[in-house]
Amino acid sequence: MMNDPKLYEVVNRLMSESMHLQNGESVCVVTDTERLPLANVFRDVANEYNSDPILVVMAPRQQHGSEVSNIISGAMMKSDVVFQVVTHAMTHTDATRDAMQAGSRILVLRGITKDLMLYGAINANYKDIAITCQKVAEFMGQAKQAHISTDAGTDLVMSIDNRTPHILDGIVKGPGTFAAMPDGETAISPAEETTEGNLVIEHSMDGLGLLDEPIHLTVVKGRVASIEGGQSAQMLKQMIDQSDKDANNIAEFAIGTNPKARLIGNLAEDKKLEGSVHIAIGDNHVLGGNITSNIHLDGMVLNPTVELDGKCIISNGKLQLE
Repeated sequence: MMNDPKLYEVVNRLMSESMHLQNGESVCVVTDTERLPLANVFRDVANEYNSDPILVVMAPRQQHGSEVSNIISGAMMKSDVVFQVVTHAMTHTDATRDAMQAGSRILVLRGITKDLMLYGAINANYKDIAITCQKVAEFMGQAKQAHISTDAGTDLVMSIDNRTPHILDGIVKGPGTFAAMPDGETAISPAEETTEGNLVIEHSMDGLGLLDEPIHLTVVKGRVASIEGGQSAQMLKQMIDQSDKDANNIAEFAIGTNPKARLIGNLAEDKKLEGSVHIAIGDNHVLGGNITSNIHLDGMVLNPTVELDGKCIISNGKLQLE
C-alpha cells in the first residue's frame, strides 16, 4: 500500500518545499508502531538526500501532548530536520520545544494517513495560504480582544493583548521553527484567566474523533467549568479529570485558512478548514503561554463569526480580510 509512486512524490515535495531539506543534513523520523509504514516512506526519501536518516519507533502516546523519552528527545535535538509521523501530536511537548531551541526544523504529521497525504488539504496552494495566514496574523497581532460566536451557541470572549500570533502555513521558516502537514492556520494563545463564556464544540475533537453530538462547555476565568452533552462530552470530562490540574485551561484560539481542507473527523485536516475556528484546552507553552499540561486537545467551532476589537474578520464561516 505504501509503495505508491504518488506518495513518494508528495513526501519528496514536503522535504524540498516545506522543509528546504539540503543534501547531507541530518534527519530524524520519529514515529510509532501505528504509523511505521508511512514513516518508512519518509526515511526512504530522506536517504535520497544523503541524510543518513535515523528512524525512532515508539509505542503510540496516550493522547496529544504526551511526553516522550529522553532518548527520543535527544535524537530530535541533535538533528537538523525532524519529521514527526505520529498518531498523537508531539507539538505541545517539552521534547519539541527543546529541539526547536536547539535549532531543529520540525514537520508535524499527527494522525497522518495515506488519504491525508494524497488528497484534500495537502494539495492546496501553500503560497496563497501563507498570504492568508499573514493577513489573519496582522489582525490578531493588533487586537486586544477576540469575540467568537456561532448559531450553535458559542459566545466566547478572550484577551489576546500582547500575545504573538503563530503562522502555520506548511513552510518551515528556518532553524528552530516548525510547521504541520496538512497545514493552514493562524493560532494565538489567549491570556491566561481571561476567556469567558460558552463554547460549543462541533463535529470533531482531538482524542474523540467524530462527536456523537455537540459538546457544551462553560468557561470561567480561562478554565472549563462545566461540560455537557452526550457520550463524547462524558469522555472529554473523563480525559480532563484523569490528566493534570491545568488540563482545563483554554490554551489556543486558531483560525483555519486552507480552502481545500475537508471535514473528515480527523483534526489533522478538519482544523485547517478555511473560515473555521478551533479552540484547544490544556498546554499553551509552545504558543508562548505560561501553562504546561500533559494534554493539548483541539475542538472544532464551525461557521463562526469572529470579531477582533469589534472588527469582523470571519462572518458565519467566511473570511473577511480585506
